[in-house]
Amino acid sequence: MTVTGDVKPSTDTASAAAASVSESNTSTSIVSAKEGSCTPQVAGTGESGPSQPDKSQHIGERLVGMSSENAPDLALFRNQVVNTLREWYVLASDSIASLLEGRSLQNPAKDLWLLGKHYELGEQVDEQAWEGAGYSAEVLGDFSRLIWCTYRSQYPPIAPSAFTTDAGWGCMLRAGQTLLAQALQLHHFGRDWSFSWDGALDEDVRRRELYTDIVKQFFDDYSSSSTFSIHRMASLGKQFEGKDIGEWFGPYGTAAIIRELARQAAHELSVYTTTDGVVYLADICEHDFKPTLILVASMLGIDRVNPVYYPFIQASLTLPQSAGVAGGRPSSALYFAGFQGDELLYLDPHFTRPAVARRPEDRYSQSDLASYSCNVPRRIALNRLDPCMVFGYYCGTLESLIDLRSRIELLADDGMRTIMSFDNGHAPTATLSAPGTPRSQGGGGSLLKKLPPSCSDSEESAGPRSGSGEVVLEGECSEEEWVTEL
Repeated sequence: MTVTGDVKPSTDTASAAAASVSESNTSTSIVSAKEGSCTPQVAGTGESGPSQPDKSQHIGERLVGMSSENAPDLALFRNQVVNTLREWYVLASDSIASLLEGRSLQNPAKDLWLLGKHYELGEQVDEQAWEGAGYSAEVLGDFSRLIWCTYRSQYPPIAPSAFTTDAGWGCMLRAGQTLLAQALQLHHFGRDWSFSWDGALDEDVRRRELYTDIVKQFFDDYSSSSTFSIHRMASLGKQFEGKDIGEWFGPYGTAAIIRELARQAAHELSVYTTTDGVVYLADICEHDFKPTLILVASMLGIDRVNPVYYPFIQASLTLPQSAGVAGGRPSSALYFAGFQGDELLYLDPHFTRPAVARRPEDRYSQSDLASYSCNVPRRIALNRLDPCMVFGYYCGTLESLIDLRSRIELLADDGMRTIMSFDNGHAPTATLSAPGTPRSQGGGGSLLKKLPPSCSDSEESAGPRSGSGEVVLEGECSEEEWVTEL
């Protein structure tokens, strides 16, 4: 089978993650899905596309006979029920919001951006294109290449607790994993890539192995290859956010945990974090430049995002360095990868799937990793977002970092309210993220202060600071001084 990097979801009944095509679309809904694929149903009628049996009438039958001997089957069935109920709830609440705000009567925007890539959509949306809401195969293929990290269950307990699932508390950690996964794909593949899963060409084999290695870093255990597992992330919660295992994590703490895990593993990708919006370039370039993921944690309002930041959120997702945004609606984390009009495209971590079993010699099939892919874009309006977010930017080269600064400062020069700025120097020692953290791994702003549950910080971002009109890094960045005029 030939794939284009999307790792198409299998048809196994490993999960019943129901998905809606668009949160603002009240004419159609998706109420049943296997992994990332969907089966449509006309809202309010019960009429579906391909005919399927009524699952509800079999609930009682399936519960009969389930005992401790087949506990995995019971857990799987429970996950299916919870996933479907959640999708019904999200669909109902968002459909009502769409009607009240009048968005359901508006025609969708014809331009779509996905992690720095622009698509011009057709003049009309095909209402029968259930799974993609009329999106082209190119858009759906690109979206399905995003690595999707969701709740998992049936994994080894997260020591010292007895938790074998993160359902109900790990959504922000999963959104952070999803953001990091896109940065790793940018690092290894660039923005456009494809491969044949069963192909024998050297490039297909190389990319398949790289893709598998990326996904394995998010497997749910303490294996040395699971660098960013939920186990390792939750275990650092006490240190960086004062959170016990099983408590909800905020964006700020999640960014700090990702940085610390990358540092501990001496990872090929450096992670730089800032909470005051200032990126200190001398910290990133203290030694020879290393590919870097910049995480900018910001609070863009009180209860909702201040509308003055809408343009920057959208502009951020048009940048070639964009690795997406970890944020969400209030008390419900999401990962944002693009936008269409005033709605963001997102991946939802709130679907519980069984942990992927380890395979001998790491030989994973396409179906083994299918639950890490979703081919159904969903949308949420900007005015429904929680104000606490982490913006991710991948800079694989020094030139890319310079270009990012140039683009951000041009946005500010055009009068846009940005959430980040750049400084040529080092971050003040007092504001390094953790005692003993090397400067090259730290960032502006303290992540150790007491933070409120919704955002992990009670103050708005300090906002942009005025900077020089040129980038000048001296000394330890490299033997050659480099200057670029913006």
